[in-house]
Amino acid sequence: MKNILERLGNSRRHFIALGITLAVLVGAFLIFNNLTVSYARRWDIDWGYYAILSTFILLVVGVVVNLPVIWRGWKDFKPSGKSICAFAGIALVFSVFMFGNISNTHRVLSDETSWESMGLQMYFEHTGGICNEGLWNDGVLDCKTEVNNFKGKALGFVYSLVFNFMEPGRDTALLVNYPFYLLSLLFFFFALSKWFKNDWAALAATAFLGGMPIYLLQARSASTEVLYIFLLAALMAWYAFVPANKVNWKHFLLTVPLLGFFAQTRQETVFAFIPFALYYYKYFFERPHRLPLFVASVIAVSWPSVNTMAAYRGYDFQGGEHAAHSLENLWFNLKTNIEIMLNLKEDPSFGGIMMNPFYTTFTIILLAATAWLLFRLIYSRRYWRGALLGITFCVQIFVILLNVSGTFTIDINQRYVLVALPLFALIMALGLFDALAFTTKMKPEAAGKIILAISVVLSVGLMVYHGDSFRHNMLYYKNKLLGEEDYLDKSLESFPEKSIFIYSRPWQMLASRHSSFSERTFMGWDTETFAKWQQQSGGNIYMVRGQDGYGELNRKSRVVGFKTTDQVDEILKDYKSERVLIEPKLFGYPLAIYKIIAKKGVSTYQQNFFVGDMADGAMVVNKRFPEAITCNYSLNGELQEELVITQEADTLLLDSAKITAGMNRVKFECMMPDSDTLGLVKDFFVETPEVLLLSKLKMDAFEQAWGQPQMNATVEHRKLTLDKEVFRYGIGSHAPAFIRYSLPRSYSTLHATVGLDDESACGDGASFIVMGDNRELFRSKRLYSTEKQNINVDVSGVKVLELRLDEGDKKDKDCDHGDWANVWLEAAR
Repeated sequence: MKNILERLGNSRRHFIALGITLAVLVGAFLIFNNLTVSYARRWDIDWGYYAILSTFILLVVGVVVNLPVIWRGWKDFKPSGKSICAFAGIALVFSVFMFGNISNTHRVLSDETSWESMGLQMYFEHTGGICNEGLWNDGVLDCKTEVNNFKGKALGFVYSLVFNFMEPGRDTALLVNYPFYLLSLLFFFFALSKWFKNDWAALAATAFLGGMPIYLLQARSASTEVLYIFLLAALMAWYAFVPANKVNWKHFLLTVPLLGFFAQTRQETVFAFIPFALYYYKYFFERPHRLPLFVASVIAVSWPSVNTMAAYRGYDFQGGEHAAHSLENLWFNLKTNIEIMLNLKEDPSFGGIMMNPFYTTFTIILLAATAWLLFRLIYSRRYWRGALLGITFCVQIFVILLNVSGTFTIDINQRYVLVALPLFALIMALGLFDALAFTTKMKPEAAGKIILAISVVLSVGLMVYHGDSFRHNMLYYKNKLLGEEDYLDKSLESFPEKSIFIYSRPWQMLASRHSSFSERTFMGWDTETFAKWQQQSGGNIYMVRGQDGYGELNRKSRVVGFKTTDQVDEILKDYKSERVLIEPKLFGYPLAIYKIIAKKGVSTYQQNFFVGDMADGAMVVNKRFPEAITCNYSLNGELQEELVITQEADTLLLDSAKITAGMNRVKFECMMPDSDTLGLVKDFFVETPEVLLLSKLKMDAFEQAWGQPQMNATVEHRKLTLDKEVFRYGIGSHAPAFIRYSLPRSYSTLHATVGLDDESACGDGASFIVMGDNRELFRSKRLYSTEKQNINVDVSGVKVLELRLDEGDKKDKDCDHGDWANVWLEAAR
């Protein structure tokens, strides 16, 4: 009877713990599933850095708190001295081979350089996004456009730490993975020596892991998957160090932040967390609060990763015969990946370069070892606990295979096998070791040494045998963008220091410490903006036409890609340019660099004249020609004295008595030396507690038919322009749309100029609506292209402000680019 009551009591605790845990998971799912895209993206950029910094601080605290535990337990945990020496020898052999045969360069490129750009943002700005476009000034990155990314935040944070000691940028980032490679092998060896209870079998698994082709290649690159393996190995070592019967709450001060960093390496990693809870299931079920508290803590430190996944929502399917996340796609990826791993394919046209991420010999051993361990699991009832942990860990692998990008038929996707490599190496070594010991009754130490010898001979032998393939960057040698990046990295060193490069992948240029904008952004520059950047660069604006600048995007391909052919052709048509570099042979397309000289059809004088922004009551008027010019200017509609400009840069002091709190406007009319009159408008906003520029206030939520709201730019990233009138501030949207704000205080009036931007000449009209606390406060007439309306809306007492755009009667959303220009709030005076 007593035993029955004890069992009922235990079952009751188990049900309570599972019920609360389920409630935590459901609550987290509802929160993430109902996040608006705008909120998630804003949170990711504004707070992503501080979230992972908090996790890092918790990790440091966890290490400090657990140091006494580690110190006391190390003597019983550490492997034998001989095995440690053997490990050092194996690591040395792998290292010598890597440095002698594998170039230190990017291999995936877009992802890798985006993480580096994120690291730069974390270092310079302490934000969590990727700098997509910007300028380098005296070794400091001035980011002009920041975007989200759906993974790699952990690696970006590591870069931000390293940048404190080394020069920020690409070359430093490429040095980071090799130390992680070595440490991952060390922790992996420590963990398995404890679990296998055999140092030599653990070393065999380590040799299998360290000698795998894809891991050797990525250890000399900037892949986040190397950090993934390092963190997984660290978690394995920590779990092996703290057995289930000795764990207490202090250990989780280290476990939880490690899992937090682990979650932010790859987006699928959160699906691998089940075994990390199952390992200590007895401890968790002793008290009803333990499991839900652990799960809630892991969700909290994984928030940036899951939050960004909720905001990102993935690419549209790029083609192929299967849906992006279907069982058919899972089967296709699983089948083709096994075929690739079983066949040692070589490309004869490139001298027999190996095209496989995994030695075929290793694949055969893996399949045989898996079959043997399944036999032992069923026949001898061995390894059932490890099998359960392994199967639940594999959930993330099947999530990758379910995804359209989980096929090795695309070379850059072959790095995804890295998430499975530690498990593969463990199965290979354990299967061989157990089969040898079981069938021959050999002593474990002797069997372990034999398996170690086999693993070392195979790993090193195959590595050396395929040395030419490593030297020719196997798997990735057909990716011409990699060669393009290395070529540009060397070639651009000779260009003037303050040069600006127009390129399809500007974030890549930024990682290499070059100022850069995209072709689309460049096409949106007006004459004054072009003149400003010409001034800043000393007349050195260059367009790089690489692989993305030729041909059309293949919509039937499974590869996510893009082309900028049309934009490049448009720029070459609209601007005078001089080709300063051409490389027609290396890449299969002519890599070219053009110096952009001038805008066609526009006066040379106008292209070399601009007025700087207001600062300290003054504006700087710049001209890049020797002739003097005369300008008339007005401040807030009142004509001021005539201005004669004789120098290249002249300071205009504004009358402080005529500058008001809120929005101000200066208009210039300047007579150019060629007798043309140039008109310029410069808006500036004077901040006080009684006024608020709405484009500076963070949105609570938004929804629109196409794209997302842009601050101080149109929805296509151009200057806000209504019937040829340019506005510096405002919000570019697209009907139908709403943008919601929580106001920080009470205001009396909302000021704005509204209308369809000049870039949307084909729109069928839109109405502009101002809502306050769910009440309609203003509705404009239907405005069409070239029509605009100045509005002053009473918003007294409003706490939640909403700007809405209604589409035309035809319900045709094409081109309805609505601008809330110079929109600001003013309190009653």
